[in-house]
Amino acid sequence: MDSMITNIIFLFIPFVILIGFGIEIYVKNPSNPMNRDTMILMLSLSLFFLGGLGVYVLPFEYARPSALYVKYASVFFSMSIGLAFFSHVSRIRMNRALLRILRLLPMAGAAAIYLRMPGMTLLLENNGGWPVEQLDSRLWILLQLTAAYNFLLMFVFLLIGRKQKRSTKRRFKETQRLRIMLIGSVYTVAWALLTTAAGYAAEPYLNGPFHAALRSELPAYCILVWALTVRYAMVKYDFLAAAGRKFELLFRLSNQGIALVNAQGTAVESNAALHRILGLPNKDAADGIDLVPFLQTEEAQPVKQLFVEHFATLTPIQTELQITNLLRETLILQLDSDYIELDEEMLCYLVVRDITEKKHTENKLRKLAYQDSLTGLGNRAFFFESMPPLLDGAGSGGHLLALMMADLDQFKLINDTLGHSAGDQVLQHVARQIGRALPEQALVVRLGGDEFAVCIGLNEEAEAFQHAERVMDALQTPLELFGKIYTVSGSIGISFYPEDGSAPEELLRNADSAMYVAKQSGRSRYYRYTPSLKALAERHLSLFNGLGRALENEEFLLHYQPQIDIAARRIVGVEALIRWDSPELGRVSPDQFIPLAEETGAILGIGDWVLRQALGQARLWHAAGYTGLTVSVNLSANQLQNPHFAGRVAELIRDAGVPASMLCLEITESAAITNVDKSLSICRELTELGVSLAIDDFGIGYSSLSMMNRFPFRYIKIDRSLIQNIVADTRDADVALTIIELASRLKMIVIAEGVETPEQLSLLQDFGCQEAQGYLIGRPVEADQVTALLRQDTPTLPPAA
Repeated sequence: MDSMITNIIFLFIPFVILIGFGIEIYVKNPSNPMNRDTMILMLSLSLFFLGGLGVYVLPFEYARPSALYVKYASVFFSMSIGLAFFSHVSRIRMNRALLRILRLLPMAGAAAIYLRMPGMTLLLENNGGWPVEQLDSRLWILLQLTAAYNFLLMFVFLLIGRKQKRSTKRRFKETQRLRIMLIGSVYTVAWALLTTAAGYAAEPYLNGPFHAALRSELPAYCILVWALTVRYAMVKYDFLAAAGRKFELLFRLSNQGIALVNAQGTAVESNAALHRILGLPNKDAADGIDLVPFLQTEEAQPVKQLFVEHFATLTPIQTELQITNLLRETLILQLDSDYIELDEEMLCYLVVRDITEKKHTENKLRKLAYQDSLTGLGNRAFFFESMPPLLDGAGSGGHLLALMMADLDQFKLINDTLGHSAGDQVLQHVARQIGRALPEQALVVRLGGDEFAVCIGLNEEAEAFQHAERVMDALQTPLELFGKIYTVSGSIGISFYPEDGSAPEELLRNADSAMYVAKQSGRSRYYRYTPSLKALAERHLSLFNGLGRALENEEFLLHYQPQIDIAARRIVGVEALIRWDSPELGRVSPDQFIPLAEETGAILGIGDWVLRQALGQARLWHAAGYTGLTVSVNLSANQLQNPHFAGRVAELIRDAGVPASMLCLEITESAAITNVDKSLSICRELTELGVSLAIDDFGIGYSSLSMMNRFPFRYIKIDRSLIQNIVADTRDADVALTIIELASRLKMIVIAEGVETPEQLSLLQDFGCQEAQGYLIGRPVEADQVTALLRQDTPTLPPAA
């Protein structure tokens, strides 16, 4: 009786385990055919133990059919199903008909039993109260041969499958699953052989129920060993997971903090990413985390109230806040939430993203976008963003606003005589003096170059003139440059809102006109804008007429300024710069005629001429063997808004017979944002031609991350004002380094403009800047002088610091 109970236990336990394996794997992903096949395999394996169990629990007359038609017939079924399963798992490529025959062959044993073929039977004797099975020798031999065939073919399937997966670069997890099953098959065979041998070896020493179980049932446990490895492989490498498995992996592996938060603000369940954000050890999520103490003091109560209000109405939360984690790090987090009911409790499903670095980058970019790095004042973009609210406030309050535009007198002379470094010191000095001369509420910006703008509220017009006098007096404050004392002066133009204009652009234009009159009238004075600025109109007319004849009279010429690869110290490009020698006006600065050309539309003809001349020179350099040289040409806003511009560029490149890659078009930030959508469309057309694009004068205009991200720029040219003090001023160096690192992240090539000293060049190289141009490299010169430099292979540079 004890032996019977022991055998029943030994048979019932694996039967239940196999049924459980099959249900577990199927429920994990019912839609996966492989999971379904695994369940069928487990159920067929369980029939062996079910049939054996029937031998002991059924009446004796039914015990023999249970053993023969359920227990042993199921062995052949299981073998055939196992082969089908393994051919599916291994995904071997084989003739379908042959594969079907190989898989169905074990079924012949079951057919032989059910057809009652000779020798396909067993004897069942009642030995002392419990049945004892005695297989016919032919059935026993058929079982052994089929088992050997089955395991041999499984090994072949697995080995071929692994080889084919390596050759086709199948997924790693799938290969790992085959490896586990292959090892499990080896363990299965080893178990069967060892337990059988152990049973025979222990026969002289063991008697009773345990010996009977050892002899008859333990070898059959090889089925359970095999099922265990199959189950382990299917669960561990379940990469065709069910929805629950997918969300379990997402919760566990996500880099974003995820938590289930109750109405009291306690995270009852959270992932490792949230623990890292909060500076916690990877503790058990069931412990719960009170999130309120992590909030900064001034935010704790408002955020807690916000959470309570949203939880009461089940309104999703989308907000940003600052926390201080346990590592004393101040982080900026973005929160998104929704609600879910679990175990009859409503919980907030909270997703937390650490956006600290992103916010810091945005702040740096905003500073670059709206602050002039040389003077610390706002720049042109800041001016145009700040003016509308000031105009609205003045209009609603019935007050006046004065817009003063100041331009330094003879600043170009200082630059040319003492160098750009001295010019930068002058600009910084002027910015300080203007700020000291005006009330704190005045808006003071540097528009670019030596132009400054001031917007200030007034009760009457006379106050504006008083402020202008204070500014001019302040500019007279002596400044020491290279051991000598200098004084500077400025000319100021004034326009009033609303009398002289209702828009920032109009007020600035009219103030500029008044400022020009002040300059023409002897400098160091201020003028109020009046509609009768005849002198300015006459000057503009002279420039306009001159521009109209300049192309026809061939008064324009191009100079080229070299650009070098800093690491290789060789010329890799040149920038084409237009010059105008007017018989009537003399050498006219591009700063004077380019804006007028933009305003009148003459820039389209001039720009076309520049492109044609630059590409013609590029053809000569290309023919001379300088095939890697890039020729850069500046674009105007008008050109960039011409819908046919890209087609014209393609035509000019085709006529010149040079690769499009030799041409780089430089676009200022202000030109790009004139009409962003149109500019973006044309820029994409240009890059499709093979032309490179560069964002010019970066740092003094509208430096927008979104613009840099959307536009297909290849180069970023750092404005010279950001380069001049990088050796002496660590803040300037940090700004330059930030731009270079940003460009590197955006896969852009950085060109530093205005490099004048070996120390600047060496520091830029340390920062990772790729290219440079400036007076250290070479001044703008005619094409033949550039050719001479190219023949030298490297420009003549002082040794690096």
